[in-house]
Amino acid sequence: MGSIIERIKKLTLWRYLCQLTSTVIISLPFFPAMRQFCVPAFHCHSCPWSMFACPIGVIANFAQIRLFPFITVGILGLVGTFGGRIICGWVCPFGLLQDLLGKITRAKVRIPYVLTYTKYAVLIGLVLLVPYSFPASDYRFCRLCPAGTLESTIPRAFLGEVTTFGFNFFLRIAILAGVLLLAIISTRGFCRTLCPLGAIFSIFNKFSVFRLKVTHPKCHAGCTACAKVCPVQIHPVKQLNDAECIRCLDCTATDHIKLGTG
Repeated sequence: MGSIIERIKKLTLWRYLCQLTSTVIISLPFFPAMRQFCVPAFHCHSCPWSMFACPIGVIANFAQIRLFPFITVGILGLVGTFGGRIICGWVCPFGLLQDLLGKITRAKVRIPYVLTYTKYAVLIGLVLLVPYSFPASDYRFCRLCPAGTLESTIPRAFLGEVTTFGFNFFLRIAILAGVLLLAIISTRGFCRTLCPLGAIFSIFNKFSVFRLKVTHPKCHAGCTACAKVCPVQIHPVKQLNDAECIRCLDCTATDHIKLGTG
């Protein structure tokens, strides 16, 4: 088990470096015109320092004006077909924040698997139906998004661009606080239960070009080494390429599973 832990530490370091690099690239405001293009990662394009558009924000805005976002959906489809939820594990800035908060305590609350379906309701309800049916509503996803609160609402409040602190402002702060607390007590809790982008990418996990494969002949004989190291509380062998797998690749440190193709 000691060698597995050492391998996971190395994987985690590389993953953090990838996530940090992507966060810096997304947040460099050198080319404001780039905001018309989305990167397939969960962030807020209303952030004063954001350089690219958020795919969920684009989808919600297009739902509001009742148009189909062909380019954004195409980008998400290509990325999902290539690696499933690998963006969640290796690129997402909000995922990096949750990973760091998850280090605060090792005692974790197990999230019932049935709650992982909530993110699909969030995607359909708050990202699509509410903006489409009620364009002026304050309760569509982008107005409640924890990443938006952290990256846009709070910075703009400090910059003096937010002058009213009413119910909606404090509701957003409360949602953000709840999501951050969830990240502490259950690894990647937001990704697993509420993230609409995670809901989209999870659809591709089973048939993406790159996906996990079992390599050890006795894996089905009761070995739980990979399950013990899985941060999202699934059994990577019994639930191979499950929708909740964020492709962090920690399970590959056991040498029983590898990332392969086809």
